[in-house]
Amino acid sequence: MILFGVSNMLSDIYDCANALGKKISMIIINTQELRRARTKGFETRLQELNEKPRIISLSEFTPQEGEEYFVVPTTPEKSPLIDCLKNTYQLEFARLIHPTAYVSPYAKIGEDVYIGAKSVIGAGTVIKDHVFINRGVTVGHDNIIHEYVRLQPGCNVGGHVEILYGAMIGLGANVIEEIVIGRGAVVAAGAVVIQDVKDKTMVCGVPAVIKKTYED
Repeated sequence: MILFGVSNMLSDIYDCANALGKKISMIIINTQELRRARTKGFETRLQELNEKPRIISLSEFTPQEGEEYFVVPTTPEKSPLIDCLKNTYQLEFARLIHPTAYVSPYAKIGEDVYIGAKSVIGAGTVIKDHVFINRGVTVGHDNIIHEYVRLQPGCNVGGHVEILYGAMIGLGANVIEEIVIGRGAVVAAGAVVIQDVKDKTMVCGVPAVIKKTYED
C-alpha cells in the first residue's frame, strides 16, 4: 500500500493496515507538514515504526500495477491532490476498515474511506468518498455522510442524519436523529446537537449552541 501525505494520524493508519495484513511500502510527500505544538512530528512517528517505508516526493511517483493507494488525512485541503492523482494517473483509492469495526452489509462505503477500530456503521447509511471515521464512532442507520467529513473518536450519530461536505464532529459529541450538519460546520467535543447546524458554524455545549461562524 502507498500513502499520500503526512498526518498526525500516521500511527493509526499503520495500525489499521497491519491489522488488515497490508504493508505500507511508500509514503509520497507533496506538501510540508503542518505541526501543532503538542503533537509528534512526522519524522518522530517514522522512527517509531518497525518497518520504515520509502519516502519520495510527488514528482518522483510513477504508479505500478498491483499497488493500493490511500490519501491521509482526508480533509478538504487534500482535494487538489486527489483531483491531480485522478486526472493524471486515473488512480482509484482503497478503503481502510479496521477488522474490529462493524459495517452493515446494507451500508454503502465510498473510496479512500477510513473506519477505525470498534466503530459501527448502521444499515442504510451512505459514506461518501474521502471520509475519516476515527476509533469507537457509532453511525446509526440511514445516514448520509458527505465527502471529507471527519468523525472524531467516540462520537455518536443517530439515524436519518445528513452531514455535509467537510464538516467535523468532535470527540465524544452526540448528534440526535433527523439532523442536518452544514457544509464545513464543526461540532465541538462533547457537544449534544438537537437541532440543525448551519454551514461554516461551530456549535458547542449541552445542548449545542452557536459558538462562532467561519468566513469563506
